[in-house]
Amino acid sequence: MFKKMGVALLIGVTLGSLGLVTAQAATQQIVSQKKVTKYGRVTGNLKGQMYTFQSRAGELTMTVNHRLASFPKTAWVVSKTAYVQKANGKQYQYDYVTALGAKKSYSGWVGHKDLKTPSTVKLNAPYISQNAVKAWMGCESASLLEGLHAKGVLRSTGLVAFMKHLPRSKNNNPNNGFAGSPYKVTPGVFQSIFPKPLAKWGNRYTPVKNVSGAKLSQLRAQLRLHNPVVVYVTLHFAKAQYGHYFWGTGINNSHVMLLDGYKRGYYHVADPNQGKYWVSAHKFARSYNYKHFAVAVQ
Repeated sequence: MFKKMGVALLIGVTLGSLGLVTAQAATQQIVSQKKVTKYGRVTGNLKGQMYTFQSRAGELTMTVNHRLASFPKTAWVVSKTAYVQKANGKQYQYDYVTALGAKKSYSGWVGHKDLKTPSTVKLNAPYISQNAVKAWMGCESASLLEGLHAKGVLRSTGLVAFMKHLPRSKNNNPNNGFAGSPYKVTPGVFQSIFPKPLAKWGNRYTPVKNVSGAKLSQLRAQLRLHNPVVVYVTLHFAKAQYGHYFWGTGINNSHVMLLDGYKRGYYHVADPNQGKYWVSAHKFARSYNYKHFAVAVQ
């Protein structure tokens, strides 16, 4: 339910013993407005329009600045929402949108009903094989590089060259950097690099954020923003097998891959071990929810 926030710009409001009583306004006005968590959307009704809002003395003027028919495939970021009361006394919701990834900035207010959350997103991230270069334990590096390539970064850099800059942990603690070697199995060592140092490494090249703890809905929001996400799951999405180490508890059959899409009942991944494919939402959710480890390439 939308909670009214901010300063109401209604005319003819009086306080009575039974609460607020609003007289029908003769002009259109902003009733309430608030910021919302940013998420990607696409235009749904191409007959819709985009407006600028200008409010003077409580009266709102809405001016058309763009028609949605000009943006049939554009993804938008919604940052604010507002309720507007029209002259007929009815209230209508509008969202403030900004074009995502456009060469020229387009923004304005769009009727909420003219926007819809896409039911399918697929970013077409590339597949980078860890096995092709015998980096048997290099899934984190390969997944991050897949994400960077998807964003147009380091596209001429291969996995071997990339891993030359892999941050290493001096005490084999994956919270500090990669433990062991990505090219061979080291008994007794949990060979991984956890989200915090992985994100720090990625930030050398482009904005990369540790979003560990994110719910699945938040991962989908990242995808709608065209941000692929490095996710920590289990090999073949199997049941977790836990091991105990000096730094804490780890999942011995842990595996890392890049999440780059979703549709109803499925998620799409670029898996450095097996390639690109759709996995059932049930399998993915069970595997991801063990740790909720994730890094967004933004």
